[in-house]
Amino acid sequence: MVSRMKRFIFALAFLVAGCGAIPGLGADDNRHDQLVKYAQCLRQQGINVADPPPGEDSFKLDGRGVPKDKLEAALKTCKKYRPQQRQPTAEDLERMRKSAACLRRNGVDASDPTAADPGIRVGSPPPGKDLDAIMAACEKEAGQ
Repeated sequence: MVSRMKRFIFALAFLVAGCGAIPGLGADDNRHDQLVKYAQCLRQQGINVADPPPGEDSFKLDGRGVPKDKLEAALKTCKKYRPQQRQPTAEDLERMRKSAACLRRNGVDASDPTAADPGIRVGSPPPGKDLDAIMAACEKEAGQ
């Protein structure tokens, strides 16, 4: 069964990224530097996150095995380094909706993102299915 933390992390990944990795949407240097500082701070708090690749304006958190209170404390501590989120474009939202639809086709309960709430909340996968593999395939299918 997928923990609440896993569902929270998938939603948070989109939020931290300013709506996820959008191909062709390169980051300006300042935003990238801010994301690197944010990732460094999170690692100092014990959260497993890699620096965003050069030219990218996103990264994903892996909160598996991290107690929810520890993650929330780390996010609060590092908030000062988090770049301001950009508003998702109609194209961003469409790609995220395609990801959510793909997740549902694969038996995973997934919410549709909106401009006001651009995260995707994800439920448990069907028995015997790997959520990470499903999410990766759906992100690829949606062009993220």
